Amino acid sequence: MPGTPSNSRPLQTVGVIAALIGVVGFTVFGWRWGDTSSLTPTVIGAAFAAIAVAWTVYARFR
Repeated sequence: MPGTPSNSRPLQTVGVIAALIGVVGFTVFGWRWGDTSSLTPTVIGAAFAAIAVAWTVYARFR
């Protein structure tokens, strides 16, 4: 159901790692969403989104 928290430890771990990378990238490297000078934040965000979707599909159909 959309909007409910996940009880999956691997998915929670991926979320925490993504959040930490986002905070460090924002504060240390100055990454901003929509910044046309750097593709790095978008690639990292897309990779973590793909991991989360793949894990959800895997968990749902196993």
